[in-house]
Amino acid sequence: MNLAADKSFRVDLQYNYELNFMFDLVCRSAQMCGFTLDRADRYNYMINLSKGMSLWTWGENIDICMGIIPDGRTGITIISSPNLGTEIGARKQNQKNVEMLINMINSNLNQIPR
Repeated sequence: MNLAADKSFRVDLQYNYELNFMFDLVCRSAQMCGFTLDRADRYNYMINLSKGMSLWTWGENIDICMGIIPDGRTGITIISSPNLGTEIGARKQNQKNVEMLINMINSNLNQIPR
């Protein structure tokens, strides 16, 4: 039984912005949220982030996969998973991580002049 899988949180998003632009924006947004950028693979459009320990968890890993979806928009999948998966508040913390990143991405997009 994989306890971490039960406590992870996933969101799939679509944006009407070019893939490379969104890749850079997501990397900047993640760092603004305080996540550590462990790996940014522009060739495969994958980003790996981490968040350190807190009072509630042993830390989390945030994996982001990006690509162009069939309608031409940029698709982004964000998955936050606990390092251990045994913490009581792990699922809630993973949801909080994903929501914080989405809010920062959207906030940064709203600052772009149209």
